[in-house]
Amino acid sequence: MTPRTTPEDLSGWTTRPQWVLLLALVLFGWNLWGRPQWVLLLALVLFGWNLWGYDLWAPDEPYFGEGAREMIADGHWLVPHVNGEVTTDKPPLFFWLIALFSLPFGSVSSLTARLPSLMAAVGSVALTIRLGRRMAGPRTAVVAGALLATTHMFWDKARSAQIDALLCFLILAALSAFEAFRRGDADGRRAGLLFWIAAGLAVLAKGPVGLLLPLGIALLTLAFDRQLGRWRSFAPLAGPLAFVAVTGLWVVAVSLWAEDYSVWAALREHFVDRAVHGMHHRQPVWYYLRVLPHALLPWSFLLPGALVLAWRRRRRAEDRFLMVAALFVVLFFTLPTEKRDLYILPALPAIALLMARLVAAVAAWQPAEGDSETLGRRWVTVSQGAVAVLLTLAGAALPFAAPRLGSDLRVPATGLGVVLALGGVGMLVAAARGQPLRSVERTIVAMAAAMLVTVSFVYPALNPVKSGRQLALAVRDATVASRAAGRPVLGLDLGNVPRAVSFYSGGIYLTEVSDPTEALARLASGGATYLLADAEALPAFPAELQRRLTVVYSTRLSRRDLVLIRCDE
Repeated sequence: MTPRTTPEDLSGWTTRPQWVLLLALVLFGWNLWGRPQWVLLLALVLFGWNLWGYDLWAPDEPYFGEGAREMIADGHWLVPHVNGEVTTDKPPLFFWLIALFSLPFGSVSSLTARLPSLMAAVGSVALTIRLGRRMAGPRTAVVAGALLATTHMFWDKARSAQIDALLCFLILAALSAFEAFRRGDADGRRAGLLFWIAAGLAVLAKGPVGLLLPLGIALLTLAFDRQLGRWRSFAPLAGPLAFVAVTGLWVVAVSLWAEDYSVWAALREHFVDRAVHGMHHRQPVWYYLRVLPHALLPWSFLLPGALVLAWRRRRRAEDRFLMVAALFVVLFFTLPTEKRDLYILPALPAIALLMARLVAAVAAWQPAEGDSETLGRRWVTVSQGAVAVLLTLAGAALPFAAPRLGSDLRVPATGLGVVLALGGVGMLVAAARGQPLRSVERTIVAMAAAMLVTVSFVYPALNPVKSGRQLALAVRDATVASRAAGRPVLGLDLGNVPRAVSFYSGGIYLTEVSDPTEALARLASGGATYLLADAEALPAFPAELQRRLTVVYSTRLSRRDLVLIRCDE
C-alpha cells in the first residue's frame, strides 16, 4: 500500500518566541477581576500555544488522527476506519471535525487534530463565565473561568486530540440552556431545543453518556427543587424529536449503507459490556477519590471548602444545581467497572464555579445573610499555601528527576522547575500574609507561566519519547523491504501501537496477529520477514529461531518496550 497522506514533518522545529509570551504574562499585571475578555484570551493562549510543536502522542491521539486521515484519504466518512478497518470504539463526530479542519491543508497534522479540543475548551470557559455571571456576578464569573483554564486536567485535555473536551463543552451547553430555563431567563421551548440538540451532538461524540449526564443532572436538580412538573414545559415533544433528528439521521444512514457496522453491537460492546465488565481500565470504586486531587491541581484543596459552603447554602438554587452537576458526574462514573480519570472532565466547570463562589464569599464580593460566618479566609489561604509548598518542592526536584526520561529534558525541566519554585514562593508569601485574593492571583500566574514553559520547551524535548513517528518510519522501511519478497510485516499483540504506525507512515498497516504461535510459524516458514512485538515476548521464542532474529529498531512507546526484528533465512 502506497502512503497517501503524510502528516507534517517536525524535523528542525525550534521554539523561539516563547519568552515573549512569558514576558507579556508578567507585564500584564494581572488585574483580571471583572475582565472576562482577558480570561478568554488567557485560555486561548494556554490551550492553543504550540499545539503544532510536537507529534500526536500514543496511545490515544494517533487513533483519532488516523481515523480522520483515512476519512480524507479513503472517503470513509460515514463510519470511522482505523488501520483500514471499521472501528466501533467511538461515534464519528470528533473524527468528522478533525477531518474538516484538515481538509484545507490536505492532511491531518498535530494542529488540526487538536483544534476541535481547543475550540471546545475555550467554549467551555466562555459558558462557565456566562453561568457564573448569572449566578454570582461578573467578578466571580471571571474567577471561575480563570480557575477552569488553569486546572491541570482541563488544560491537558484542551490540548489533546481526544473527545473529552468536546463532550464537556456539549454537556455544558445543554446544562446552560437548562439553567437559563430553570432561572426563568429563557423560554422553555427554545431552551429545551438547545438542550436536546446539544445532547444529540454529545451522543454523536461519545455515545449514550452524552445524553445520560445532562438529562440526569437536569431531572435530579428539578427533583431537589421539588419542581419536576416543570419538565413538561421544557420542549417535551419538540426537544426529543430534535434529538432523534440529530442522532437518528446517522443511525439510519449507517444501518442502510454501512454493512460492516452495527450501531446496536457497538452499544452493547462499548457501553453495556464496558460498564459491567470493564475492558482496559478496570478500577476500584474509590478510584476518583485518588484521581481528583491530581486532576484539580492547583486548586485541589479548595474543593472541600467549596463543597462545605455549597452545602450550607443548599437552599439557594445556584448551589443546588452546581452540587448536582459536579457530584452526579463523579458518582455516575464511579458505578461502572471501567474508569478513567478523563471521564470526569464534564464535572470540572461546575467544580470551578463552586470554588469561585468560595473565593467570592471569602472576599465578601456579594455579602448576604449568613455569608460572613460561613467560612473564613483560611479556607483559601491555607489551601493555596499547601499547594505553594507542593509546587516549590516539585520545582526543586524536577531538574533531578526529569533527566531520567532523557538527557534532552535536563535544561527545559530546570527552567520549569525554576518557574514552579518561584511561583510557589510567591503564593506562599501571599498565603502567609492572609491574602486570599492575592494567593489566588499568584497561583493563576504561576500555573499559566508553568504551562507555557511546559508546552514551549518540555513537550518538544519529550516528543521523541512519546511519539510513534520514528517507529513508523522504521516499519515503513521494513515494509518496503518485505514487499520485494511479497511478505507482510507482522504485529504481535501491540494494543494501540499500530494506530501510531499507520498514522505516521501515511497509511501502512501491520498484519496484526494475537497468537504467538501463528507469528512464530510464519517467521519460521518464511511467510514473514519482519515482526514488531513487545520485547518481553522474545525470550519465549525457540532458541533455533532466536539465532535467526536481528533487532533492527527498538523503542519504548505506550509503556511498552517494542522491538522490530528481522528473521534471516
